[in-house]
Amino acid sequence: MRKRQRRILQLILICLSLLLISFWANGRLQQRNIATAVAKGKHIYDMTALSKVELDQLDMQTAVLTDPEITALIADHDFGFLDAVALGAGEAAAWKNQGCGARNCAHIALYDYDAGGTINAILNTDNHRIIARWFDTNAFPSGSEFILPKAMEIAAADPTVRAILGDLGDPEPAMIPMSAWLMDDACREEWCVNLTYHDPAGSGKIFHIFINMEQNKVARTFFTRGRADLPVAPPPPQRYDFSDGCQEDLYGWDVCWEMTANDGVNFYDASFEGTDIFESVKVSQVEAWYPSWPGGYRDEIGSRSSVPPYGPTEFTDFGDSFEVRQLFTEFTHWPNCICCYRYEEYIRFYEDGRFQIGFVSHGPGCDDLSVYRPFYRIDLALDGRGQDDVWVWDTTQWVEATQEMELYPFVDDLSPDNEKLATFDGDTSYRWQMYRSDPLGLDEARVFLVDFKESEGDGPIPPGPGDVFMPPRQWIDGDAVSGKDPVIWWVPLLKTKKSNPTWCQPDPEPGINPCETILEARPAGELVQPTEEELAAIPTATATAVSQETATPAPTNTPRPVEGEDAEDIILNSGCGSCHQIGDLGEGHKVGPDLSNIGSIAAERIDGMSAEEYIFESITDPNAFILADCPNGPCLPNIMPRDYTNRLSSGQIDLMIEFLLEQQAESVSLPIVGDANEALPAPKTPASVKNQVAAAITSPAFQLVQILLIVMTFILTLFLILKLPDDD
Repeated sequence: MRKRQRRILQLILICLSLLLISFWANGRLQQRNIATAVAKGKHIYDMTALSKVELDQLDMQTAVLTDPEITALIADHDFGFLDAVALGAGEAAAWKNQGCGARNCAHIALYDYDAGGTINAILNTDNHRIIARWFDTNAFPSGSEFILPKAMEIAAADPTVRAILGDLGDPEPAMIPMSAWLMDDACREEWCVNLTYHDPAGSGKIFHIFINMEQNKVARTFFTRGRADLPVAPPPPQRYDFSDGCQEDLYGWDVCWEMTANDGVNFYDASFEGTDIFESVKVSQVEAWYPSWPGGYRDEIGSRSSVPPYGPTEFTDFGDSFEVRQLFTEFTHWPNCICCYRYEEYIRFYEDGRFQIGFVSHGPGCDDLSVYRPFYRIDLALDGRGQDDVWVWDTTQWVEATQEMELYPFVDDLSPDNEKLATFDGDTSYRWQMYRSDPLGLDEARVFLVDFKESEGDGPIPPGPGDVFMPPRQWIDGDAVSGKDPVIWWVPLLKTKKSNPTWCQPDPEPGINPCETILEARPAGELVQPTEEELAAIPTATATAVSQETATPAPTNTPRPVEGEDAEDIILNSGCGSCHQIGDLGEGHKVGPDLSNIGSIAAERIDGMSAEEYIFESITDPNAFILADCPNGPCLPNIMPRDYTNRLSSGQIDLMIEFLLEQQAESVSLPIVGDANEALPAPKTPASVKNQVAAAITSPAFQLVQILLIVMTFILTLFLILKLPDDD
């Protein structure tokens, strides 16, 4: 072989080696960045995981993956380990005969990425035997530290994420990965996880990354609003302050309670004067719904959940009743955070046999306009399990609930005694009423009546698909409920308000504007049909005030007007800016179309309709005209509030129309946030030198430069070799 040929071959080998080393180094750096991001996420999990019984997670994985029945279920499937949590005595009651008691049995969950849903197992840790197994096709579990590597790897490969955040290991996460859903995307019916980061540009906003865990891709990215910090000292960190307990024979009541991993406080084995009342009351999830996305979170409360307990479990004796209450919060810096949550769960037991189930939300959540939906499961056991009759009020009479059913609305069309539901077993009888508390009279709830079945909520309850009330809706299958073993699911709808009256918001001062909902069950005598006189006395809109013992504001059935004397205040107080960009008002890339140039195009929208008429109709009847395209996808009906005709005066509407007609900015084509084909500009705020170097090393542009340099070196060297005389 000639010397020139040998040199060319050596050059090719050297360049190939350099290319391989370059790719290997970049891959290692990328993996280190992902590992750093995973470590930061796990650190947040460590701060929120407050289980008093620590399980060997590797041992739990081994146990479930060596079980023959489980391995048969997941054969040839792509699956992932989710978590293992210890069960309390109340949660484990279904497996008491298999040796389960307080914290000696564990619930283990896997996710099936191919078929969707979770594979569940109950392990007795005393003998290391799996004693129960089931598959839940509708489960969309909360995020866990074990799915972090997969989620981070998907996010790190997305060009939009890299353009906004740079290296995923550099920015600080806002909260732990959350199970989330989008109303207009596959994330409504497939399992998606939302990663959240503080905006590196320093805007105070939160950057959201929706990851479809089944399709292995980023479904959408967007920002949510920022908010100035309040002058409030951060709460002190705490761990393990909550407590399990039992109360015996106080005001006639016996009841126990325990902290669960993901279903809040489980109240169980409640009896009054020796008669059983309920088997269990717990919260399976808190669904947070944001119209501006449109979508939300499946929050969970508990010792190993997205919103952990904070402070001790409070027991209060009021002299004629007692209450057990637990606060749950993202405690590291509430209320000076955007995407963080603060809830309270409690039950109050009275000496006359009444009990009140209550839930409080403090906000602020990820956006100003939102709806909180706690999912309560109430497992009745009136005078023991079975044979409990269930009747519902149907406009003018009580009718028996012969089949499983859904009640909606639940606070309207009530009996003369303001009741909607009656349950009884012999002489043990209870009537159910939800108190009105919303200051605008917008109280509402959905109630589901189902017959008790094993594995339908008696153990740990994973969340289901978003905005479809699963569970329990999938368990309504026509079975008999009255005279059987009924379970009541109560899902109140708590709607936040930013303008006066402020509701479900920490502004202007945390702790003074929480929203609260109460469901009361009170003893009653024999169920009798009302007389004609009683029916005639029923008001057209039934309202009841919350007892003076609570701090809930007095309600009104008349929607309060939106305050504001100029267009900007009216628009902001109406919540328009949460979904629309309107010039300098509001935010772009939300669920509603950009209205910054509506004054120029309104007259062209509908033939024969002037710009003023079109805007008026769009405000007063939002579903009249639905545009085809909105920033994040097709425009959707029933997102914009439809009560502005009751809350806005004609003068206020005229001011809004005049202001909107003045919005004639030139139409700007903006890339849709989350489109993988469009990379948004990187933040202009200078980062530290370390971050700049790290971002440069792992960026696709820098990888391209490396390849070009090697190619140029190869070409130049090859040219010089060819110019050399051939030496044999």
